[in-house]
Amino acid sequence: MQEQHVELLTPDHPLWQSLTAHLHTCKQAREVLEEDDAPKDQDSIFLAVVVDGKVVANLTLVKQPVTIPLTEWAGQRDRQLRDEDGTPQYETFVQTFFVDEPHRRKGYGLALQQEALVQTTHLGCVQMRSWSSLDKRANYQLKLKLGFAFHPEVQQTASGLKVSGGYFVKRVD
Repeated sequence: MQEQHVELLTPDHPLWQSLTAHLHTCKQAREVLEEDDAPKDQDSIFLAVVVDGKVVANLTLVKQPVTIPLTEWAGQRDRQLRDEDGTPQYETFVQTFFVDEPHRRKGYGLALQQEALVQTTHLGCVQMRSWSSLDKRANYQLKLKLGFAFHPEVQQTASGLKVSGGYFVKRVD
């Protein structure tokens, strides 16, 4: 496997249009872009692998609080997880991850995930988390290879369809 170079892209980067085109092609743009292709979240981190001047793989991260979900038992409010001294805990969440079919099994996905873990550490987060449906076998293998834990979960789409999958979580230092 040859070494892969991952680029950090921002809206002012010359390859931004290639990234937004890639996100539209792989049907992930609605997750992270406004209608004018500006980032929905200004703190999102857009990572890409570029081959011959074109984005062929992407991963988008967003920093967010680690939150304990709202329940009656929790006083009907979300609570941010804190460490022993009361410091709020943050994580990165993978919002998009896609490698074009002709470029799979070349190490691009691994390179993106490794750089995402580096970015997670730079942001001072305690973990990186993502959700993946059951049909993404290569993603499952990649995450397990990198030492992620897996928590099964069924999610329901807006149309009511129940999708089997799970969360992957990896603590960073």
